[in-house]
Amino acid sequence: MRKIVVAILAVLLMANVSFALTTFELVGVVKNPDHAAVVKSVENALKTKFSVIGSYHPADLNDLTVIFVKSKEFFDAVDKVHRFAFFAVPLRVGVQKKGNENYVMFANPVYLADAFAKGKSTLQSAAEDVKKQLEDALSKVSGIQLQKKEFGYSTTEDEIGNWQMMGQSLYTIYEIGHKYGSIDAALKALDASLAKGTNGWKKVYEIKLSKAAVVGVANPKYEKEAFDIGGYNHLCAFPIELVVYNNGKIKALPEMYRMSIYFMDAGMSAFAAHMSMPGEIDNSLKGLLK
Repeated sequence: MRKIVVAILAVLLMANVSFALTTFELVGVVKNPDHAAVVKSVENALKTKFSVIGSYHPADLNDLTVIFVKSKEFFDAVDKVHRFAFFAVPLRVGVQKKGNENYVMFANPVYLADAFAKGKSTLQSAAEDVKKQLEDALSKVSGIQLQKKEFGYSTTEDEIGNWQMMGQSLYTIYEIGHKYGSIDAALKALDASLAKGTNGWKKVYEIKLSKAAVVGVANPKYEKEAFDIGGYNHLCAFPIELVVYNNGKIKALPEMYRMSIYFMDAGMSAFAAHMSMPGEIDNSLKGLLK
């Protein structure tokens, strides 16, 4: 019997087995009603392994905070893969206040790496490493009661790597504005539009890599509507990322596809109640640089 078990394990280890992936991970809960103090503690814990880029309140709700962090190793791995992998760059940590407690969570980088760069072993390995680093850093948040509970949509590498939603997929990314000729010219035009608050959008971060820049943009109107679909515990789905390539092109994911990546666990009925929202977001983003 033992020989049979060992043989089965050997076959599984050699086979191309797809393990379950989930969108988010709840690391733990801090019993402290002071949201700002918990956020500060989370940032201090993250600084032991990462550089903190910044933070913001999705939907302008002060009880929700998303923190952006930088991992040189992970960002370098994304840069080598380039193309669609840039949409996996944002490392988002969320703090959600509920009553007298604050819940600490993050968007799973392994889930995102498989969504945007399926089969790229170097990036997948880097994503596994950075996921563990996030868990390790956040486990040291002052007063945290660890849970390490995965939540969101459960999928596999094969499924998410070939995902389509209403005919939209990773391969239907669209261009905002036009080709500006250089990354600096494109960023300048985008920054000017966001500084004016065009269509309600604002810039919340910029990550510059060697082959592209990733710009996080937020719009409270659409974030509030998205939370109606999936709940506030999906705060790490935001902000929306725009990728500015070195040739001056600015690209965005079709929102129906992007929403499916982060909110599929909400179910189709929730999507059906807000069917017009993804198209509204796409049109609003396309209007940033008209």
